[in-house]
Amino acid sequence: MDSQRDRIIVDVVEALAEADRLELEEVEYTLYEYVNPTVLTELANHDTGTWTFRFDIADHEVTVTSDGRLFVDGVLCRDDLLLEQSSSTCC
Repeated sequence: MDSQRDRIIVDVVEALAEADRLELEEVEYTLYEYVNPTVLTELANHDTGTWTFRFDIADHEVTVTSDGRLFVDGVLCRDDLLLEQSSSTCC
């Protein structure tokens, strides 16, 4: 996995674990069961236009936006997805 290119996948999985108040290894589902992660990396690398991508996973709704924001169940979890480090976490 190319760490910079695939960072969005890690961010989504971490946000879902935080939303469930679990450690990553405790999450009992995989992203692959609900969405093709390649879609996320392709969108993250698409630098033109405005887009919003929503999908349901387990008991959550995930929204990723072209301006680098990640929401889980309407709660802002990350606001800098396109950067190396994330600055915000779910409550």
